[in-house]
Amino acid sequence: MITKLHCVNITSKDPKALADFYRTIGAPVYVENEDYDGWSLGNPENGGSICIWNENNRGKSTAGYITIVLDADDLQKTYVDIKSKGVKIEPPRNTDWGGMELVFNDPDGNIVMLL
Repeated sequence: MITKLHCVNITSKDPKALADFYRTIGAPVYVENEDYDGWSLGNPENGGSICIWNENNRGKSTAGYITIVLDADDLQKTYVDIKSKGVKIEPPRNTDWGGMELVFNDPDGNIVMLL
């Protein structure tokens, strides 16, 4: 029986730089080793994390780019904070489904969507 989502695997040519980017925007980053091979975005203790592997050691992921969806408590404040850190980002926008979202790309080209 399946009990929880463990993680989704992606790869990065520069996993440390990717971890630094996610730290910059305030996302939860968990790193267990100095070479950043197998670090997690999200809390691996609770499941539902993304595992980032060093593409130079393990080969490129065949999945391509993914969309990483994160929650934020205030999209406008989060937008101002992230933009002030030099991240290329457009203001929050209304969605077709009635909510608000903030969308931008990480350094590896994955889409980051904040709700």
